[in-house]
Amino acid sequence: MDKRKVCIQRRSLLSNSKRLEKEKAITNCVLPFLKGKIGTYIPIRNEVDVYSHFKEEFDLYIPKMLDDTTIAFYSDKEEKINGPFSTIEPIGIHEEKDLDVILVPVVGFFKTYRMGYGKGYYDRYLKNSSALKIGLAFDVQEMVFDVKPTDIELDMIITESRILR
Repeated sequence: MDKRKVCIQRRSLLSNSKRLEKEKAITNCVLPFLKGKIGTYIPIRNEVDVYSHFKEEFDLYIPKMLDDTTIAFYSDKEEKINGPFSTIEPIGIHEEKDLDVILVPVVGFFKTYRMGYGKGYYDRYLKNSSALKIGLAFDVQEMVFDVKPTDIELDMIITESRILR
């Protein structure tokens, strides 16, 4: 089984009660880093969910796929539609380019590198962003993998038990 599938499976095997407990710990760990305009994601496939905790109290921006290689962030207050890959996206009226923090979904992680779903959307976006880049994952998603030259190192990865910098 490939490493992405292993990490996704590990994540999906967490019981609902364990998941909620771990998400609460991750939410508490990430709170001190949140300021200004925050890019985040609406979770799919058992990704860490901080969105439901933060959507009412922060100025959030969520990604929309513009084409086969590009994402951009738009206000969470915009109307949402179903996007590709079972995502929920804003309709995309006013793009926000000056995010202060970006919370990034993680399939797997190694040190402060993330493994995504393999399309490179986030790596391409993060390469040109000066925002604080924070990956959110459960400890069970840690996996040694080869880092590619196109992989962008995050400023930190926060799990339920630690902050990797």
